Amino acid sequence: ALSQAKVKRIIPASPHYIFNFCMNLVITDSGLGGLSVCAQLMCFLKEIKGSGNSANPADGLKISYINAVPANDRGYNSMSRKAEQIAVFEKILRNTKKTIKPNYIFVACGTLSVLLKDMQFKRDNNSLIEGILPLGFKLLLDSLQQNSQATALIFGTPTTISANTFQDELSQQGIEQSRIITQACPELATQISNDPEGSFVAERIRYWVQQALSQLAADNSGPLHVFLGCTHYAYRESLFRKSFIQEGYSQISILNPNLAAANSLGKIVLQNQGLEKSHATGISLEFLTPYAIPQQEVITLSQLLKPVSVETAEAFQNARISPELLAE
Repeated sequence: ALSQAKVKRIIPASPHYIFNFCMNLVITDSGLGGLSVCAQLMCFLKEIKGSGNSANPADGLKISYINAVPANDRGYNSMSRKAEQIAVFEKILRNTKKTIKPNYIFVACGTLSVLLKDMQFKRDNNSLIEGILPLGFKLLLDSLQQNSQATALIFGTPTTISANTFQDELSQQGIEQSRIITQACPELATQISNDPEGSFVAERIRYWVQQALSQLAADNSGPLHVFLGCTHYAYRESLFRKSFIQEGYSQISILNPNLAAANSLGKIVLQNQGLEKSHATGISLEFLTPYAIPQQEVITLSQLLKPVSVETAEAFQNARISPELLAE
């Protein structure tokens, strides 16, 4: 549970507040990219609150962000087998359900969303958990259906790209393979987390943009729809756009599923408005991780999060180390 000090940073001290939470929302990721979704959700809820409503539509909301990586040097893309990835994520989800008792779990991660269809936890808790993949796919499909001349350039982690999820789903919906270009970007998520200045990341993003563009047909003159298939990439959306401009492609559309995810979560929160207002608590936000986040990542991501949501940055900086997430 949050310490009283942490709660006071988010909720004004008042004898009228009762610290009982009406909705427990878990956002999880194979790392820290999903914090971007969390920050956008907080921004969305603040906009709703400031739109003239007398009551906070998110009263009673407790958000727990779960860093679902077992150790700093053991990420999912470094695991040798899919079975190992599933086993680790299953364990963390079971422990999350046991300790937090969430009403809803959102997997803000392309890599882990790909695994959900093969997981027993998803089969046992189908209405409890959902991934970002369906939202991203709808965003991508709608954009391609609205412009039959457009080509999609999909950037993602090696796990996401090698699973062929987007390619297969789009083909089943009648999108020609020639309109789909995928580009795996090994280590880019980690590099984004460790480069506060962004100069090295800018070089790497331009390299991957060049690799993707090299796959375009020589006679391709249609619009390009650039899909950011890893939640980390949204932190540096501007660098993706800049790289395309540097390569001579100024008329591109950036498809950011993080925004779609935040809007979807916002609607879920609003659907839970029928709560006891006498128990209103505002919003509580905490960050849980099995290990201490390296200082360089804390510096970098806090810097990227603060312009969107100070509350998300503060929760991240005040991480609660939770080894119980890995309990057998």
